[in-house]
Amino acid sequence: QAAYTAYTKALCHRWTFVQRTIPGISELFRPLEDALRQCFLPAIVGRQISDTERGLFTLPVRLGGLGISNPVEGSELEFQASVKITDNLKKLIIGQESSLDGYQAGAVAEATSDCLKDKGMRLLRRISAIVSNSSDERLKRSITLAQEKGAGAWLTVLPQGSLGWVLNKEEFRDALRLRYGWQIPNIPAICVCGKKNSVDHTLICKNGGYLIFRHNKIRDTNAAFLREVCHDVRTEPELIPIDSSQTVQGNTEERARLDISARGLWGPFQKTM
Repeated sequence: QAAYTAYTKALCHRWTFVQRTIPGISELFRPLEDALRQCFLPAIVGRQISDTERGLFTLPVRLGGLGISNPVEGSELEFQASVKITDNLKKLIIGQESSLDGYQAGAVAEATSDCLKDKGMRLLRRISAIVSNSSDERLKRSITLAQEKGAGAWLTVLPQGSLGWVLNKEEFRDALRLRYGWQIPNIPAICVCGKKNSVDHTLICKNGGYLIFRHNKIRDTNAAFLREVCHDVRTEPELIPIDSSQTVQGNTEERARLDISARGLWGPFQKTM
């Protein structure tokens, strides 16, 4: 995670200026792309990657990729976009203008918008090509899910330990495997309940306590938010006992509990459960 963040947040921007100012240098970035393809990405993923996966990883995180672009492909595109956006400013510099009265901010904004649109269209064509050329239905579904809003937030945040956003090597690799529907290695073939084990089965199996852990995490998070605005927030308080003469719907067992109770959510001193 630290290596991925350092590359995407800092290191990759070192050569962006060079790409935007010098034409015809695409092939000079070939050794860099080879290092990314053969060393960096396999170290992050934990195995060698295919051409399809390399193309997928060049996409932005919001579109299902990892945001690790191909410097060979992007070099000339960066230069062309830079030329188009700075055309007006370049003319002022060449003309030795002493003021910026001739600077056309509207034209620059329009050129920038056009470049962003062109880039967006290229990315959409790449996604379509990857999906259409792949025979792995699970990968196609995973790409669709990875494009959901917030699905890649864990990739774009800074790994701050104080906020619990740090993943170790195996956790980061397993998260990538879940993101793209890859097989997680070294897991038992059969679950303790006797059924065939898989990632999907792990999420719903009642053995092992994972369902309870997941429920408690959501409960505690909601309770923490409620404590910011409410009073007397409690987790799993016991319900008031009822006698046999009362007819109610729901859990009527002794020591029945609910998830959260709080006062002041809907009205002053009103208890909400």
